[in-house]
Amino acid sequence: MFGNGAKLDAQKKDIGRKAFIIILKR
Repeated sequence: MFGNGAKLDAQKKDIGRKAFIIILKR
């Protein structure tokens, strides 16, 4: 019950972090 939603949420946070780092590097 918990696994899939948590995995998706973690992926979204990771993508957001990567996008933020890319924006900062510009």
